[in-house]
Amino acid sequence: MRWLIVLALTAYLLQACLAFKIASFNIQRFAISKVDDPFVLDLLIRILRRYELISVQEVMNSDNTAIIRLVQELNLATGLKYNVLISDHLGRSTYREKYVYIYREDILKPTEWYHYDDDCEVCGTDTFMREPFVVRFSSLTTELKDFVLATIHTSPDYAVLEVDALYDVWEDAKQRLLTEDIMILGDYNSDCSYVKASHWPTIRLRQDESLKWLIGEGADTTVSPNNNCAYDRFVVSGLRMQRAVIPGTAKPLNFEVEYGLTNDEAKAVSDHYPIEVELYEDVFYSGRYFEISSTIGISGGLSLNGVCDCAGVDFASCNGRCGSSSKNFPCNCNATCSSNGNCCTDYKAYCKP
Repeated sequence: MRWLIVLALTAYLLQACLAFKIASFNIQRFAISKVDDPFVLDLLIRILRRYELISVQEVMNSDNTAIIRLVQELNLATGLKYNVLISDHLGRSTYREKYVYIYREDILKPTEWYHYDDDCEVCGTDTFMREPFVVRFSSLTTELKDFVLATIHTSPDYAVLEVDALYDVWEDAKQRLLTEDIMILGDYNSDCSYVKASHWPTIRLRQDESLKWLIGEGADTTVSPNNNCAYDRFVVSGLRMQRAVIPGTAKPLNFEVEYGLTNDEAKAVSDHYPIEVELYEDVFYSGRYFEISSTIGISGGLSLNGVCDCAGVDFASCNGRCGSSSKNFPCNCNATCSSNGNCCTDYKAYCKP
């Protein structure tokens, strides 16, 4: 009996010392120029190597060359085996971004993934500028062996509406994947002028008490010395997922201070700091590893809407159509409609709460 007590105590102490790190990082306009810059590349590797799983937003290149090269350089620098799962090129115009998940392929395996179906882009009834990319992971080394991540980069112009709509993403993921263990992470743009204190009572994702926000308003996830804004967030659901998080570990990584940089040097990497959180490791981990792929870069497929016939859509209204614009519409509901003088009459009522 005594040896069982000692074993349990040892396991508890080891658990407190071991951690699995997840990060979310908006690498501002990430493209091949950042990989080709030795200084920026070195900093990116120093940041990314801290984590087992990283959600990255604002990946620009359509051909994936830059992100694959970054992961190759990360593997060379660490001697580890990272891979990357890449979303569709998302957006409503010629400006488009990708989401990617960089992960330790020896201990993590994406088992299913999809782009959230947010209705019809052609009709202007889609909810998100860049719909969330949802991925289920199997993990060998954590206490929690199965969990879901949903990555988002909201439009600053419609952050209130999009953060609220993340509630629907969460509900959809629970029903589709039959799990409560979900983390919604990314650049929410949910602070300062984009989402104000007066907006929070209208945002369902904030009002549901079963959801835990791990990054509070006091955090600063921006590199600019002129801002103090908690744009980047982790929101976690499910008792198992919430208990898997090590208390007090969710925070921004101020890499300017961490690596003794000037502000200009930090800005060369991004205008955001990554946010990070730690999960408890499984102290009884068997040492098993997943098979390593022969290539780097996994396609997440295309973001496809369902039936899109625009039946019943009122093109003269912004109700349910914020962010939409087209020369074929009688009026528009996007951020530039005011300066262009072609807003629908109810634009402010529906799109600028």
